[in-house]
Amino acid sequence: MKHIVIGTSGHIDHGKSALVKALTGTDPDRFKEEKERGITIDLGFAHYIWNDALDVSFVDVPGHERFVHNMLAGVGGIQILILVIAADGGVMPQTREHLHICNLLGIKQGIVVITRCDLADEDMIELVEEEATELVQSTFLEDMPVIKTSAMTGKGLDLLREEIARQADLLSDDFRRDGFRLPVDRSFSLKGFGTVVTGTVMSGQASLKDNLVLYPEEKPLKVRGFQVHQQATDQIFAGQRSAINLSGIHKDEILRGNQISLPGLLVKTRVIEVELTIIPEKTGVLKNRSKIRFFSNAQEVTGRIYTSKDFDPNSTEKQTVQVRLEEAISCRYADRFIIRNLSPVETIAGGRIVAPFGNRSRKNRQRLTESLAGLATEDPGTRILEAIFLAGTKGVEANQLAPLVDLPHKTIQKNLQMLSARGDIISINAEKKKYLHQFHCQRIAGFFAKTLKIYHQKNPENVGAQGSDFFGKMGRMYVHQEVTTLLNWSVKQKILVQTDSSYHLPDFQGGLNKFQKQLKQTILELMAQKGFQPPGIVNLAGELDVDQSDIEKLLKIGLMEKWIVRVKDDLWYPPDIVDQIKEKLFSHFEKNETLTVLEFKDLLGVSRKHAVGLLEYFDGLHLTRRMENHRILRLERTPSDS
Repeated sequence: MKHIVIGTSGHIDHGKSALVKALTGTDPDRFKEEKERGITIDLGFAHYIWNDALDVSFVDVPGHERFVHNMLAGVGGIQILILVIAADGGVMPQTREHLHICNLLGIKQGIVVITRCDLADEDMIELVEEEATELVQSTFLEDMPVIKTSAMTGKGLDLLREEIARQADLLSDDFRRDGFRLPVDRSFSLKGFGTVVTGTVMSGQASLKDNLVLYPEEKPLKVRGFQVHQQATDQIFAGQRSAINLSGIHKDEILRGNQISLPGLLVKTRVIEVELTIIPEKTGVLKNRSKIRFFSNAQEVTGRIYTSKDFDPNSTEKQTVQVRLEEAISCRYADRFIIRNLSPVETIAGGRIVAPFGNRSRKNRQRLTESLAGLATEDPGTRILEAIFLAGTKGVEANQLAPLVDLPHKTIQKNLQMLSARGDIISINAEKKKYLHQFHCQRIAGFFAKTLKIYHQKNPENVGAQGSDFFGKMGRMYVHQEVTTLLNWSVKQKILVQTDSSYHLPDFQGGLNKFQKQLKQTILELMAQKGFQPPGIVNLAGELDVDQSDIEKLLKIGLMEKWIVRVKDDLWYPPDIVDQIKEKLFSHFEKNETLTVLEFKDLLGVSRKHAVGLLEYFDGLHLTRRMENHRILRLERTPSDS
């Protein structure tokens, strides 16, 4: 059975609720006040089944201008609109506003229904029909049928049901294959059940075993059961009015506008970039920093509009602006929205979200404009590339892209490979599949270059800086592996040069001066003579008649350049001497299972200080392990140890 959701909209007292009751047998007005006053205040719901093949759910929205915010909470999930115009009333202000709203929300199909035909003569009905035809010009209802009805006499109801069935056959099934999503329009508690939420399933399907999440809080939910039209079910599908019974959460923790979806399908945000269209009758109202009321999928939040210098408040063409909200919302790429003015309270614009994470910085405005234009295209590669650009220098992981571009996982993976191969994006973390736009990699490389320029000025004797010198500066945004990847990318771009383990600028001619080069040679020769018991800094300074500070500075450079090893404190060894000591260590363990400090001291012919320092060094390398007063060989000897 196919499931669809139909919304009825129009001016107050034009017979929307009566029409729904005549079609379904259910009065959509739920509250005593609604029945007493004869007006719909909040959303109403009803349904009927057509020929055992089509399940039609109705969302009846309020027509009074004071309750447009309630109307907006219900129209987000509808697929077919019934625009109601009373034969004895004609087109009225809310008729126009509701049509504008539904047009801006991207609804594609609908029917114009003239109601209360029993209360008007033929001339009046014909006049209203002409007025309706003129109203829907240049909207999605322009070529849709106009049906004349009467809830009292039953006139036109069968024809309306047939037209609904015909249009249902034309609906695309694409949204049914997307991830599950239900915007909450009601949250209440039932005795014996606990918390229940209701809404229209916008896309996908959910079963009881799915791990559902409440957005924007991203709180995991425990589902006790589903209901559709008061009947329990194991699954709910797109196009159904559904109720979800939850445990472990109070009804007050779930508000109208919250959304229930799958992990990673939506994002939480307060700054968004949107593609906006101003209603023709409301041009000139929106300006930079205008305070507005923002509506999207039952969410209602106050915010401000931020425009570029190219923004034209008098244009009815699509324009890109930024919206900064006072509270976080949950959304994804291409979500529709409506903007209303705060005073006077009126609908002024609407459109779709093109960047769920907006960029507060207005630097590189031209590049940002190009990026937003790219996001608005249908080309998946362009859309993904620009979403990664807007992620900035923090980058984005592959599994975070779906809500930013609204594309299937396979399409995202295929395009990531293509963009990487072209060099448009750079993978900085293979495990997490984290990417940066090459524009931002260039910016980071520029930061490296500036940092190295200062480093070279302060340390002209060093060949360059170590990769670890950048870890602290960039640790807030990147793990060490990612910093190294960015450094190596900068080398490939010839922005930096790598010599051994040091990074420096291409034109840097630093390094050891003549005195330091000679001192290095002398120290290494002296250490070679001393063998397994080399002198420390104090003894070196005395024997060579050189300042201790000069030797200490040179040995620290040697650590970076790896021509000296610091075993512990003031114990310095050339790497080849360390290798010789390792050989003696392995030879000992070929014949013995344990080694004491005294045995090691005698083995090398060194002082206890040197023996203890070397053993602790090998413990740190996980080569040996201390067991009470002796050592054992921790690892089997491998070719790399030779």
